[in-house]
Amino acid sequence: MRAATGIAAILALGLAAVSQPVGAQGPTLTPALKFDVASVRVITQAARSPMQWQPPGHFTSGVPLISLITIGFQIPAYRIEKLPDWTRTRYFEINARTERQVEIEERPAYYRGLLADRFNIAVHVEQREMDVYTLTLARSDGRLGPNLRPSNVNCDAIVADSRRRSLAGERLPNTPRPGERPTCGAIGGGANFTGGAAPFAVFVGMLSSALQRPIIDKTGLTGRFDIDFKAAPVNGPTSGPLAELPPIFTAVEDQLGLRLQAGRGPADVLVIDRLEMPTEN
Repeated sequence: MRAATGIAAILALGLAAVSQPVGAQGPTLTPALKFDVASVRVITQAARSPMQWQPPGHFTSGVPLISLITIGFQIPAYRIEKLPDWTRTRYFEINARTERQVEIEERPAYYRGLLADRFNIAVHVEQREMDVYTLTLARSDGRLGPNLRPSNVNCDAIVADSRRRSLAGERLPNTPRPGERPTCGAIGGGANFTGGAAPFAVFVGMLSSALQRPIIDKTGLTGRFDIDFKAAPVNGPTSGPLAELPPIFTAVEDQLGLRLQAGRGPADVLVIDRLEMPTEN
């Protein structure tokens, strides 16, 4: 390992990852943080492994660099410009640690610090006029659909208990098993999401990723919701189980009581000014 030197923001709260989806304007990022030590080496796709954290601050990963960039800067890949092809095709084994306790919301800042230190990343943000969707309430009385239900779960208490259990090496109670609804977060892929007491902004971000277009949220909804959403993916298969699901625009209105309208608007994009292959060690 080499000592980390030099430092230049998807909340899916299964406590294994952090992702804070963003709207048309990007998030306000906290300063980057650095690991005490970090090693990086190229591996084959067959040797890949998920991003994992162990207390107090031990991070391991075997993923393409695009994963660290999108989570670290909290912006989806379709809104990143000048991204080298190798960030999607080459996998990196990363083993990094810091002696301090790393809180979940701090993880993106550590990813940005690692990118600056080992990959010499430099970026800036520009605003572009692009195709967007505006999300509004579909019904004049404000009534939501059957698959979007307000939740009053005390997630602050659950997060505090999860941190305590993590430090003690216990299984996190809000880590969903296959088929279970997550607690205080959302899981899913494509145009299918399940959430338990998930911040509404998390669903908006997942929907934006499924549509590959920024969403301007004008619903006025805040707080946490239980969400069950199933729709056919955009440009998905024309046959099979997924093709039998309702179109995403229909599902948004029927299942959630919301409406998507296409238009044009300003959105932030992340421009990569510099990104280099690391020296392995």
